[in-house]
Amino acid sequence: MKFILCLLLLIQIQKCKPENVAISQFDGKERLKDQKSHIDTYLINFVEKSLIGSEILDQKKITELKNTLKIALSRQTERPYMWDVFVSSNSDLLQFYDYKVFTIENSKFTSYYFKINYEDGKYEGIILLNENSSNEYNSMIVYEELKSEENYQRTTEIEDNQINIKFASSNDYKNLTFKMVDGVFLDYFDKQKIDQKWGRKENNDVLEYELKGDTKNHLKNGYWIEKKYSVEYGKNVIEDGNYNSGIRNGEWNFSVDGPVDQIKTYDKGKVIKTLFL
Repeated sequence: MKFILCLLLLIQIQKCKPENVAISQFDGKERLKDQKSHIDTYLINFVEKSLIGSEILDQKKITELKNTLKIALSRQTERPYMWDVFVSSNSDLLQFYDYKVFTIENSKFTSYYFKINYEDGKYEGIILLNENSSNEYNSMIVYEELKSEENYQRTTEIEDNQINIKFASSNDYKNLTFKMVDGVFLDYFDKQKIDQKWGRKENNDVLEYELKGDTKNHLKNGYWIEKKYSVEYGKNVIEDGNYNSGIRNGEWNFSVDGPVDQIKTYDKGKVIKTLFL
């Protein structure tokens, strides 16, 4: 009798086992699907005032953030609308505050709120910074707004690893697209070869721009020539050198009004040497 009961119990276990395994596999696939379908999505089109933290008062940190802001403004190729932020009288008015933490492609980005209170208006913005990276492309301005006699705004939509920036101003700027790779923001292109020249008249200035080079997997690759506005110089500069998968590497020449003015040596996007001529 005991033998028969054991045999019946064993048969029942065998019948149940495949069903339990199937349920376990199904649950696992669903969890994997949920993980893959998770996308970091942000629409940054205003400042959440409740998230503005303490003002940055440490002078060393303020200087670092100003330099970061200069580099981030120069990502635009064209002279940015707020190019005069670093005129001495304006730069002294810049204030920085802690803001929220963003997670993009598993990378953590500290963000800072910045502002200038003018007599006749207000300028404010948000900048993202990967403080674990020394690459020059570790930051991005994701929001700007100027409220004055003239109005200007920059907004950003982040979906997965793609960053789309839109401008609203009288200058009719081209929208920008970047790709997040290993925690840095890299220029994104749809074409394999880029050969663009254009110009713009702003007030009494005629500014000319150029981008020329190849891309690989939508990123700058190989030798490039770029004529762009430099916030550091306060004018247009011709830059030429090599990219490796969107990141500057080796020697880059910087020319202002003729001969090479300085040479920067990059190691995987980090400036390791600067030679002034």
